[in-house]
Amino acid sequence: MLLTRQAQIAVAILVACARQDGRYVQTHEAAADTGASREHAAKVAHLLRNSGFVTSARGRFGGIKLARPASTISLGSVLRHMQPKLTPSSNRLCSPALTTLDTVVETGWMSFVALMDRFSIADLAAGRSPQRAACGDCRLLSLRGASSGAFSSIQ
Repeated sequence: MLLTRQAQIAVAILVACARQDGRYVQTHEAAADTGASREHAAKVAHLLRNSGFVTSARGRFGGIKLARPASTISLGSVLRHMQPKLTPSSNRLCSPALTTLDTVVETGWMSFVALMDRFSIADLAAGRSPQRAACGDCRLLSLRGASSGAFSSIQ
């Protein structure tokens, strides 16, 4: 599953805010590790503010901070707001016009977002291992130690 650049920046901003323990952080500083321009970071921060993930204050000591505890912000909810096309509408899924492949792909998208709902911004900010990804049939935990590091890119 590919995340848009906007979604990656949003997660990075939220993690940076979570690490500030309730203090305001400048938007461009929160997005500094992503390589985003000030303008792009400001646009993403505006979307996060409109979605209720962050609050903002103007002025010398202003910036953005989390609007609620990081443990209550799931990655799935962030992705649903930042990548609305990621989650299909339920009426489209049941449409007879969909091909079998479309149905499989949309089911996969819904499963992906459901998995992302298991993780919070607090998990990423603390660098916690992906214990909640464990299931009887998947090998996500073995990816943690892999050199390609599927989870190392989001921690």
